[in-house]
Amino acid sequence: MRLLHLVSALVVAVLAAGTADAHKGIFIVRHAEKASGTDPDSALSMQGEDRASALARLLRNAGVTQLFATEMKRTQQTVEPLADQKGITATIVPAKDTAALVAKLKAVPKDAVVVVAGHSNTVPEILAGLGLKEKITIREDQYNRIFFITPDNQLIELGF
Repeated sequence: MRLLHLVSALVVAVLAAGTADAHKGIFIVRHAEKASGTDPDSALSMQGEDRASALARLLRNAGVTQLFATEMKRTQQTVEPLADQKGITATIVPAKDTAALVAKLKAVPKDAVVVVAGHSNTVPEILAGLGLKEKITIREDQYNRIFFITPDNQLIELGF
């Protein structure tokens, strides 16, 4: 837990530094654990709800200004505790239109701190669309990875 606080402090320091011509940072996560493996629009499980709350706690001091989620319940519920905490509403983007989401992310204001909730197949597509060269894969059972893109387009991976 102490390591998580240190990593969180590092990310907040990076956000505070920023640059003049880019976003302050973009956090990209896969939705938290879902309740059903067969329902295509499954809500979060209790474990997923706990993880969504943990995400809100982790990012409470990160200065989040914008949230993006897909039309699926599980991505919206993943950012819901953070949205409630910050008093902001998530922008909903179709899961199948990663290109539109990437265009929106590239157009965010320079002072923006963004959180995106995607899926195991879309998170790697989003990262690639933002120009990251490192190939990322997310296993079907992985829900605990946070990808942070710095203003100079570096990738920092966190776990929670």
